[in-house]
Amino acid sequence: MSIENENLNNKVILEVGSGRGDTTRKLVGLLSGQVGARLIITDVSDRFFQQLRDEFQGRDVQIQFIRTGAHELHGIPNNSVDYLVCNYTLCAVNSQAGLVALALRRFWEVLKSGGKLFVEEEFPVNKQDTPAQQIWAEKWRILKSAMSLVGKFPYHEIEPETLEGLCRLVGFEDTRWTAHTETFRDVKALDFFQKRLDALLTQLPNESLRAGFAELAVMLHKKVIQVGAMEVPYYRLTAHKRVG
Repeated sequence: MSIENENLNNKVILEVGSGRGDTTRKLVGLLSGQVGARLIITDVSDRFFQQLRDEFQGRDVQIQFIRTGAHELHGIPNNSVDYLVCNYTLCAVNSQAGLVALALRRFWEVLKSGGKLFVEEEFPVNKQDTPAQQIWAEKWRILKSAMSLVGKFPYHEIEPETLEGLCRLVGFEDTRWTAHTETFRDVKALDFFQKRLDALLTQLPNESLRAGFAELAVMLHKKVIQVGAMEVPYYRLTAHKRVG
């Protein structure tokens, strides 16, 4: 199940972790024409807020931007949200131990009775069932290693069974998940990876490390060409806050 199948008229939808706005754009498209619908967009950084405000100017959707962390959700009253969407954000929250449990409890608090949680996350990198998935896993290993060496918190994906258990622990019910894959058949699949790695390389402490990571990136690009694709395994999880 996904939020596309819900009646969004007169509903409050909260997006946690908007980032560059990939999911936000989909939500704005879904809410256009929905009577009384309101979208609240949150992120721990407001870096892309103005860009998104400008992009959505004139759209017939009520949009509010709030800078706040997923485990805090400052400015979001308890029992005020009908649907909460959190895509590819919990892995970043999970870079600091314990914050995922705090975030999930906060999600439960802000949802109304009967409200629903929708999550999309990539599988942990130990799941690599095909050569194309091995490229995806290696991409993340390179990035996480570089992030650690420059003193950043590397992302930590969560097993869906673990996330399901945590949801139940904080009070959610009817929690379920389904597995999916997305295949990229173009070398441009690694463009964003390369941009992130290039930014990290400038912060590495010595030339030998920079050269080593650069060589790993070149080898990964060659593998994409050889295999012909990169495949991303991900899952969708839904959960409900009990009525009453």
